[in-house]
Amino acid sequence: MSKLSRGAFIALALVLAFCLLAGACKPKSAPTDSGNIRIGALLPVSGSEAFYGNDMYNSYALAVDHVNAAGGVLGRKLELLPAADDGCDALMAAQAATMITSQRPNFVVGGYCSGATIPALQEFYDKNLVMLISAANSTRITDLGLRQTFMINSPGTHAIDSLVALIKHLGASRIAVIHQGDDYTQNLSDICNSKLPPAGIQIVTTQVMEKGAPDVSAIVTAIRNARADFVFWAGYFADGGNMIRQLRQGGYTGFICAGDGSASTELITASGPAGEGVFVTSPPYVEFSEGGAEFLAAYQRKYNQPPDAYATLCYDTIMVLKTAIEQAGTIETAAVRDRIQNIRYQGLSGVISFAPNRELATSNFIIIQIQNGAYKLYRM
Repeated sequence: MSKLSRGAFIALALVLAFCLLAGACKPKSAPTDSGNIRIGALLPVSGSEAFYGNDMYNSYALAVDHVNAAGGVLGRKLELLPAADDGCDALMAAQAATMITSQRPNFVVGGYCSGATIPALQEFYDKNLVMLISAANSTRITDLGLRQTFMINSPGTHAIDSLVALIKHLGASRIAVIHQGDDYTQNLSDICNSKLPPAGIQIVTTQVMEKGAPDVSAIVTAIRNARADFVFWAGYFADGGNMIRQLRQGGYTGFICAGDGSASTELITASGPAGEGVFVTSPPYVEFSEGGAEFLAAYQRKYNQPPDAYATLCYDTIMVLKTAIEQAGTIETAAVRDRIQNIRYQGLSGVISFAPNRELATSNFIIIQIQNGAYKLYRM
């Protein structure tokens, strides 16, 4: 090697060493930003609640289609990322949240089970991501005080307000509450304890059903011994049908009402004839929503099946996000967050605006009843 080539070699080596230390000569990776506004989705797409998770994802996708067909947002397309499966399980949810943030979304939607949503929220907050929660509604979510987290569904307090009105309307007075020990169902039970007695309604027993338990005869016996004339099932539809069947088979003849975690057509199938007459405190089903016929037809055309309970809320979730981005004129987190906090949007699910704690300001709950094997709107 000549002196000149040796000197050039040394100089080149010094330059490369400097580049490596400074990070200036690292090869550029392929760009990951397609120009689209990327939306992550936290949903149960496996396990007992997968029916809801898939329906919610379908509703998001339909809304994204509609937004993009109309020109997108700020000249950019929305891109719904594949669902990250939380399985309605806290551990899976934490892993799913990490998966979502690794995909570099601009925003996050989803959240069905409160017990799976809560473990994911800190990850999104730490990554400076706005999350719009379409279904999970435990008040423990907003108790966390995360300014970038908004609940599109009415909180459990609104659900129990509707329950109190129904109990009084039906003339019942001795209430049995059944929950399943998780964040959502325990929260509903706790709210019952705080709201029913001041309204003059006695809770005569509170029972806990283990998820997936095949035999709940001991719960049925306890409810009958307590002489309850109204049962509030705070659990999910996957176990709700079994509970309703065994209540009726065990001789309970009083009123039964399920919470919104059971507001699915699957509850009708699972409960069979025993479900006839059962009430549900429900989110706004599209069949009963003003202007819902067009959405219903579009959903059925795309997926060859009808939408379920949270479809309207999920569709509205995307539309609220679109509106907030347009009003902010940017996808910058703080600007969009502030527009959502102050938004007033008329959607399929009703008027969407937020209280200071980022819960829905006005209840969107309705009461539906199983009549002749289908849900009907119940008017008090």
